[in-house]
Amino acid sequence: MLKKITALLAAAVLALSLSACSGELLDEIFYYEDGSDTVSEAVTSIDGMQGPYDVVKVVDGDTIKLMIDGEKKNVRLIGIDTPESVHPDAEKNVPEGKLASDHTKLLVGDNQLYLVYGTDPQDRYGRPLCYVYLPDGTMLNEKILSDGYAKVLIVGKNKEYKDRFNEIQEEAKADGRGLWPSGVFDD
Repeated sequence: MLKKITALLAAAVLALSLSACSGELLDEIFYYEDGSDTVSEAVTSIDGMQGPYDVVKVVDGDTIKLMIDGEKKNVRLIGIDTPESVHPDAEKNVPEGKLASDHTKLLVGDNQLYLVYGTDPQDRYGRPLCYVYLPDGTMLNEKILSDGYAKVLIVGKNKEYKDRFNEIQEEAKADGRGLWPSGVFDD
């Protein structure tokens, strides 16, 4: 009985933290028990979520190549922009771009990812524009921004998290997180 109460308390704490991280898209959290009275796995249910998809590679800090319906596709994370690390014009690549890319690789790990497409579902290069979620319900776009490895970039109609992203950016900047002290985001 104590294990079940502990599991329920853990679920409540996780639900509160995920709802803060994932905004209005997070509807509910389901827990599955493995027969030993312990919570074995958290699965999130988010409106419009698709996946899970295997990661082929992290292209750079704000673009991830995923295997989607048998095709390798570069997915652009909505609402954030990281410094360049693989730009065809080598002069635009900066050391901070490599740091941002490495940070995204660290966050993604060997996880499968979930996608929620934006209002504008693709950019001018044909890349899917998505809010990307880790299996625990953390929005990757938001986490990269919060950790200070990206700045806000709102393009087109994909404004679902504009205000929240701006708040997160200001907190990361004020706290000097990630790349903010380097000056790379100074305009």
